[in-house]
Amino acid sequence: MNIKYFLPDWEDRLDPKFNFKTDCFSPEHKKNPTANDVHAHDLLTPPPYDGVLFSLANFIKKSSSLDLKNPKIRGYTDIKKYLKLNGTLQVMGDCGAFSYINEDIPPEPFFSIENVANFYNKLNFDYGVSVDHIVTDAIQKIVNGEKVKIILSKKDKEKRIKITLNNAKKFLKYHRKQKFDFKPIGVAQGLNPKSYKKSVEKLIDYGYEYIALGGLVQKETSEILAILDEIQSKTKNVDIHLFGISRPEAMREFKEFGVTSFDSASYFRKAFLESNKNYFTKSGKWYSAIRVPYSDNKILNENAKKCGYSQNDLEKMEKIAMKSLIKYDQGKLPLEETLNSLINYDKILLRRQEKIETIQERYRATLEDKPWKKCDCDICGQLGIHVIIFRGTNRNKRRGFHNVWTFNRYFNGFHEKE
Repeated sequence: MNIKYFLPDWEDRLDPKFNFKTDCFSPEHKKNPTANDVHAHDLLTPPPYDGVLFSLANFIKKSSSLDLKNPKIRGYTDIKKYLKLNGTLQVMGDCGAFSYINEDIPPEPFFSIENVANFYNKLNFDYGVSVDHIVTDAIQKIVNGEKVKIILSKKDKEKRIKITLNNAKKFLKYHRKQKFDFKPIGVAQGLNPKSYKKSVEKLIDYGYEYIALGGLVQKETSEILAILDEIQSKTKNVDIHLFGISRPEAMREFKEFGVTSFDSASYFRKAFLESNKNYFTKSGKWYSAIRVPYSDNKILNENAKKCGYSQNDLEKMEKIAMKSLIKYDQGKLPLEETLNSLINYDKILLRRQEKIETIQERYRATLEDKPWKKCDCDICGQLGIHVIIFRGTNRNKRRGFHNVWTFNRYFNGFHEKE
């Protein structure tokens, strides 16, 4: 049985009818993006994950009603309808503890035990995670109007572990009393492997059958494996979830240690946040996306004025760069000519000369290998070279969805040489 993969949701919807030739949104998107836009599971067959992780911290931003008794998300009273889920895809809810990491305790009333459990139940979640408090080395506080870094002592960290365990105990007790349908997940925080083991032991004593390990994001893979090794003797009949972890090189070991599920948006976000690792392939190789910013980009316009270019000049160079890429993909334009049009436009970003040379070599590698032509995902098949162009949400996030699809196949053992 494969480890289940949950993709965190940040409203990563896209216009299904976006016009890539004219760079225009569809009328349906303009009318009602929430109702008409689509997710990765709508664009890819089969869906590139087993479920979605939805953090209640995002609820505050997405909610059209902060009525704690009758919650709604963009007008929806069912999380699955909001996410347009069907079939076997599941929804796991957590509190999004990073949103209040700088607080002494999870803020109430929003993150009270009863409120969180009621939200999971009323919004039809499949899994609900108890209210945890992340164990971290330092936090930030506002002192006299300025941000101040505060180093947490061992006592401070142990207090957070205690808060997390006490909340888990109350959470499960309330879940049983109310006879809720969602499956409860208790969170284990810790300082080291032995500390995590103590937390896991207590959660099992409380009655949890599903335990999530928190605070792992900044840890090395070897540290995570050490924790799993330490708790293994206690978790043979318990499901284990890893928060925020995507380590494909360790998936086999994770599975051997009894890990049931994990969540991560890392491969999705690399598509538009990394400088050079933007497009992931089934062999495990990364390619740089090719940046063609819109000519109305603020930084681009400011630099253009410094270089003596007009807005009309920018628009012409932008069109030439885009047309060159399309023609190259069609076999109608040589590689060097295509690269020249790209670098000519890119120079307006005023990069250092060595940076320009590095970017040119990255672009050359991407264009020479044409990885989008070797991919059999639905997005690459429909978009062609547009999937590799770093330009606006509808291209960038589709590339992210491609990465998620490829990552899912890769960690499940489908990687291969190209």
